[in-house]
Amino acid sequence: MSAAPTITLIDYDAGNLASLEGALDRLGLVHRRAATPEQAAPTGPIVLPGVGHFDAAQRSLAERGWWRALPELVAEGRPLLGICLGLQLLAEGSEEAPRAAGLGLIPGIVRRLGPGVKVPHMGWSQVRQHMAHPALPDPKGAWLYFVHSYALEPSTESVYLADHGRPFAAIEARGMVMGFQPHPEKSGRPGLLLLQSALTWMGARTPVPEEPCN
Repeated sequence: MSAAPTITLIDYDAGNLASLEGALDRLGLVHRRAATPEQAAPTGPIVLPGVGHFDAAQRSLAERGWWRALPELVAEGRPLLGICLGLQLLAEGSEEAPRAAGLGLIPGIVRRLGPGVKVPHMGWSQVRQHMAHPALPDPKGAWLYFVHSYALEPSTESVYLADHGRPFAAIEARGMVMGFQPHPEKSGRPGLLLLQSALTWMGARTPVPEEPCN
């Protein structure tokens, strides 16, 4: 059987990996968990999931060696996908933790949602294309599932936008770094298709079936 590039899921006690693993299994994409950079697959996309507080997640990644390793891996050409808090950690920083720096792989400061709306934003929101990107199709008004209190403001790196009190970046991309603010693994078929499109563009492949001997 030909080896397929393996998706590395960063396991740092700040994300529910089970639902994401289930989504990747349904898509037939090869993946494995990695608590440290040494456990990462040698090739293939790296996925940084995340829920919870920015500062706690930053410390957890630093303790495991990922905080230093991720910019180095990106500089070497490894694709990186952040999901929910994972996207926010890719930015320069967050109002949630003013003293903690972000990875700086995507420009901008993450800011609290609002005003005049319930925070956290928990539920489905419609997304729209802000900038064409080769990895992702026009969502054509698809609805995706969000759970967050902070988000990046729209910028030239914003691929999709959504609204909750103000417009915010639903998907950001710069080079081979991309971030999803919604949870694609919890967004039904539209979310699975977006996850598949992004990871396939990043080099993920389904295993090649072994050819029978004649």
